[in-house]
Amino acid sequence: MVSVLIPTYNRPQLLMRALRSLQLQLYPDWEAVVVDDGDGAGLLAAHSLRDPRIVGVRNQGQGQVEARNTGLAHASGEIIALLDDDDWWLDPTHLHRVVRALRTQASLVYRGGYLVQERDGLELERIPFDFKASSSSLQKDNLLLASGVAYPRFFHDRLGLFDPEMSDYWDWDWYLRVVSAGYPLVQLPGRGVAVAMHGANMSYAARAQQRQQNLDKLCAKHGLSGITLKDHRIIAGAA
Repeated sequence: MVSVLIPTYNRPQLLMRALRSLQLQLYPDWEAVVVDDGDGAGLLAAHSLRDPRIVGVRNQGQGQVEARNTGLAHASGEIIALLDDDDWWLDPTHLHRVVRALRTQASLVYRGGYLVQERDGLELERIPFDFKASSSSLQKDNLLLASGVAYPRFFHDRLGLFDPEMSDYWDWDWYLRVVSAGYPLVQLPGRGVAVAMHGANMSYAARAQQRQQNLDKLCAKHGLSGITLKDHRIIAGAA
């Protein structure tokens, strides 16, 4: 089984889009763990689909990183896949590709896709985001779309939970921990992930000072050489 972790915060309509893209997957053996970090609208949206594979729970902590850790505590699958509530999967064979790759070797698989510019519910532009990543590239930049990442559940048993101290860079921190433990990165073919960029998440771009402080924490933790915000690709709205 694949456990799909979906943290959500007060945007039920976007969450429904993410969940419907999951329901369109041709691989049937999955569960969605929707972790509500807001006013409960996400739980209502998840339950409204009446799909027994979709489980809604309240965040046991505070913030998106703790929400993912709450999701892990409720996950029962052998594979963990990540999907943000405002993103969606374009390819109905996405989970088939994930499972096939992870049957071959224990790795962190990732997939490229598009940054989708949106305004008032309308799609304006799709920008390709599809880069080859490696353990060495992760020392300089994060080229992975979190909503296209999956890996074996036992990675967390060996490496621990997501680190709330990393805040904006929880995903980059996790990838560095995985490759430092000797597990490979495997790129899946095709662009199968849509990452939304819209008004609800543009505050991410406005917090430059705070994000630089969080980036400095990441660099200190992993011994990275003084990376600044302008040195790497910012995926606004990936949080």
